[in-house]
Amino acid sequence: MKKRILTWLIIFAMAITGINSFFLLYFLAADTARDSYLLYYNDQMLFQRGYYIENTPYLPVELIGIYMKNPGIKADEIDKRLEIDLSVQNIVMADETTTKFVKDHGGSVYIPFREIENHLYFPLNTTVQFFHMKYSVIGTTIRMYHDTLADTSNSNVDFYAPKKATQRIEDEKISLAWDYAGTITPSVPSQKYPGLDVLAPTWFHLITKGGGNVENNGDKGYTDTAHAKGYHVWATITNNMSTKGSTAFTTETFQNRELLNKSVAQYLFYSCLYDVDGINIDYEDVADEDAAGLVAFTALLRNYTERQGLILSIDTLIPRPWTIEYDRAALAEYVDYLAIMTYDEHYSGSKVAGSVASLPWVEEAVQSTLKDVPASKLLLGIPLYTRIWTVDSAGKVITNPAAKMPAIRSLIEEKALTPTWLDTEKQYYIEYPEDSHLTKIWIEDSRSISYRLNLITKYDLAGAACWQLRQGEETIWEVFEGMLKENQAMSFYQQPY
Repeated sequence: MKKRILTWLIIFAMAITGINSFFLLYFLAADTARDSYLLYYNDQMLFQRGYYIENTPYLPVELIGIYMKNPGIKADEIDKRLEIDLSVQNIVMADETTTKFVKDHGGSVYIPFREIENHLYFPLNTTVQFFHMKYSVIGTTIRMYHDTLADTSNSNVDFYAPKKATQRIEDEKISLAWDYAGTITPSVPSQKYPGLDVLAPTWFHLITKGGGNVENNGDKGYTDTAHAKGYHVWATITNNMSTKGSTAFTTETFQNRELLNKSVAQYLFYSCLYDVDGINIDYEDVADEDAAGLVAFTALLRNYTERQGLILSIDTLIPRPWTIEYDRAALAEYVDYLAIMTYDEHYSGSKVAGSVASLPWVEEAVQSTLKDVPASKLLLGIPLYTRIWTVDSAGKVITNPAAKMPAIRSLIEEKALTPTWLDTEKQYYIEYPEDSHLTKIWIEDSRSISYRLNLITKYDLAGAACWQLRQGEETIWEVFEGMLKENQAMSFYQQPY
């Protein structure tokens, strides 16, 4: 109420003194959106305000068509996205073959808007090429300029993605952490962990029954920030395995060349749009009979990632009779790395409580996978989470939610528990009564992780792949640094809990 009264007093005072309404509007905008940024176009101040969030400048959608012009781009405020028809855009990829493939098969792609204070904004850093713009962010001001070079006959390109100079991380073990991203990508870690090389945000997903289109949750500010800190970024692509009907639609996509080409073209375009260094394939719940289809999909994608200079990796389950959808030997021919997801020994649907990934389970999976995959390409999956198992008096599982490392440490301190070391599983264990039930936890910590990392050294694997970044303790990366980068002995991490 006080703010409203103050606003009307200001209006009244300005009306009396004759102060220009432009400055009135500017004052009010600054007052109601203190975190917003001033906008300039070719040195002219605009009435609208922008935002600068996580290294990404956001502009109001109403600027599209006025200052930001491209006839092949449409602002869809209903679906809250910017639609781009690739067939009419002058795009240039790494070579003519790749350019033609993306233009012929990519169709219409999109960039999602962001809603801020009930208003829609678009990311300038992701669209700057299409609008032939340049920009700078200084203080709390975003300045935009028309790129005059784009007007020349041989520089009129809407999107340019040259071949990246990205190479495999040679001569050392690498570590990757998947970074779960919803519609809003979380922040890049505030520091560069020496024990962590690659961030793999879960950005692009095959839309079930979507005609080959791909869901886009990318964030270029994330990539730019990660690169500035020294991380590589591999965008994770999925077949939307948690969505009903995804398995059947994955089959349909593998069997329909038009759908297959469209999905690959969009994965490739989005990866270049967000300037990532690689693509990580995470296709799960694939039908057994689609093993060859998964290989063909990977081979097709490899043809273009190699042309673009992108690393290609794929995630597989452990070798078992029920995971024959992964022809690991064939897949290994087309990827730089193959990550084996050795966790979920006991998972959300398990009938009995147990470890997420005991060491014997993990080592057996490694040994089996090495029969088909070269050690130099194999990444060992490592969980940064555990499960809190609640069972009744008969041992029946009541609940088993996943839990982050810090949560378990806090729980142990809160209940003053003393963990017991399990020499077979190579994990600490706790249990305690909860009402009429019993809670059991097989703990993941630096000691259990050290045993997994020791397998990487023992079998001379390429490195580690961790699910997932936000579930681990920050200090866990010191173990990765010590054992994978500095050849620290495992005995260094055997201190009691």
